[in-house]
Amino acid sequence: MPSIDAQELDGPRPVRQAEWAAVRRLDALCFPGFVDEAEEPPLRFGGAGGGSARHTSPRHEDIEVLCYRGMPISKIGIYYNQVNMCGNPLRIASIGGVCTHPDYEGQGLATRLLDHCARKATGLGARLMLISGMRGLYTRAGYVTAQDYEHVVLKPGQLCPTIRCCPAIRCSALPSLRPATEADASSCAHLYQMEPVHFMRRVEKFTRHFHWRERFPQAEDWIVEVGGRPAAYIFSGIPWECWPATCASIREVVEYAGSRVALASGLARVIAQPELREMRLFVPWQDVDFLQLLRGQDAAGEHVPLPGHTMRIVNFPGLMSDLRPYVRARLTESQRRGLRFEQEKGPALSGSAGDCYAIVRGRERVELDGTAMTRLVMGNLERMANGEWRMAIGSGVLAEIVPALFPLPAFLPGLNFQ
Repeated sequence: MPSIDAQELDGPRPVRQAEWAAVRRLDALCFPGFVDEAEEPPLRFGGAGGGSARHTSPRHEDIEVLCYRGMPISKIGIYYNQVNMCGNPLRIASIGGVCTHPDYEGQGLATRLLDHCARKATGLGARLMLISGMRGLYTRAGYVTAQDYEHVVLKPGQLCPTIRCCPAIRCSALPSLRPATEADASSCAHLYQMEPVHFMRRVEKFTRHFHWRERFPQAEDWIVEVGGRPAAYIFSGIPWECWPATCASIREVVEYAGSRVALASGLARVIAQPELREMRLFVPWQDVDFLQLLRGQDAAGEHVPLPGHTMRIVNFPGLMSDLRPYVRARLTESQRRGLRFEQEKGPALSGSAGDCYAIVRGRERVELDGTAMTRLVMGNLERMANGEWRMAIGSGVLAEIVPALFPLPAFLPGLNFQ
């Protein structure tokens, strides 16, 4: 493995237009079978001098690279989004497509890029970083598995396909299932926007998803109708561990939205296909109605953090400022009086690297490093069960405030993961 001459290393910086073809070749080398080298480039590139055009709001996508002797050898994509969390905006930046040329691995290039991207995204207003991956690279940088889900594995015949939306519904209006098409993009967008927790998306996101069928013909998208009108949708595909299979007997729900009764009926019909033997889905902890519906048909699951994803709060005071209406709705005026959320640079508690995060009210103070605070705020059932947070919070007013606020509702990346 050749050692890099640091003087010939260029970056981290935004990718330039002339480097796009080389970046796609690097992606294809590192992610064989998943990358289309002919894919259209992003709309914005860095300038010839390595800087990026000045902008007043976060761009939808940034590609950051490290180049060696004129060629990109390490690359990360940053995707800026907002999550609507029960009417409150949460600004996040998603990291994906992290790769380094095999000839130059093990020299800290991806770590350098990751740190650069986190600082850049934070400067552009991101409060939370979400990564599609669980590598040691991310955990060493303070990213953790978080948010509580119920992992449900459905078998043929487990759910009843004729479940009724209400006792008075006519038999002719029972939920029915049909394949989704591009013509359903608007209906899917409408159903998705009604979800209590959802990414801020335009209908074009759903249109692009249906266009991806040419690249992923094994994906299956379904519309569940009640009385001839779309009531829910189910997007499914092959689990990552089954790739690059073109056909498999195991499916995984990528995203769902709409009536939970219609969803349960639709899932019963999907799993009834002769070639399927298993359907997996992850249900966020706060989706109580859906979980109760599934448990009522002996489809209980296992509590887990969402696999394949890690996250880290990068601006704790900013996050809680964005969620001020959420805080006001959940705490009394006396509980809110003097309540502060702080973040300080420097060594964290226990001597580990990172910032010190704090929840403060009067003389009461809960201090945690970024890793622990991310688990507390975003949710991690396994770590919370051992009493770690109860010991940190104590028995004062914060012992009432913290459980009232956290964990925040979980969100499925779904199409935003793509």
